[in-house]
Amino acid sequence: MSRGVVPQTGYGMTETCSHQYTLPDDPPERIVETCGRACEGFEVRIWRRDNPNAEAAPGEIGQIGARGASLMLGYFDDQAATEAAFNAQGWFMTGDLGWMDECGYLRVVGRLKDIIIRGGRNIYPGRIEALATRHDAVERAAAFPFADPRLGERVCLAVVVREDMVVEPEAILQHLDVAGLSKYDMPEFILLLEEMPLTAGGKVIKHELARGVEEGRLRPVPARFRAPAPH
Repeated sequence: MSRGVVPQTGYGMTETCSHQYTLPDDPPERIVETCGRACEGFEVRIWRRDNPNAEAAPGEIGQIGARGASLMLGYFDDQAATEAAFNAQGWFMTGDLGWMDECGYLRVVGRLKDIIIRGGRNIYPGRIEALATRHDAVERAAAFPFADPRLGERVCLAVVVREDMVVEPEAILQHLDVAGLSKYDMPEFILLLEEMPLTAGGKVIKHELARGVEEGRLRPVPARFRAPAPH
């Protein structure tokens, strides 16, 4: 944007098509931080994580529900899957988590099934990953749960480092702190990888990472964030 190029951010999926996007005359912070607003003929609402039939409060993180002209009629030859994908009011439940501001701009924070619950606190991987990839040495990042007998889950951050670059786990945590990540959401394990397991569409297969750790094939290293001493 500093070079006069205005990007566009969008959101959608196969079942809904692309229905959410920013416009060139949107404020810069909304282009960078949000997925824009729903296009004409489409609606998006946020529904409670624990009850897909109840709307979330304004500004609350919940499951993204959608309906409109480009929404699918259903899954071919699979009535059970079709019925499971909609709530009682007929809204398609995307499985994505997000929230909308007072002007209808959508912010996506992650997948419902990807939430990491550490000692009863919900941690959303999407923000951790987005901040991690702002580090010059980090090419790709994926946060996933590391099983813990006391807290239930801890945060493990898998990282692919750019070619010919090196980064220490503690440096990643310091970067996340400077970028604004809460200490309560800070990863406690770092997994350095040469490549991520990906789907054909380029999405990280997080359950493969979790299974690799569980089976001992992947060995993350413990990393503890230490706040810098005040000057």
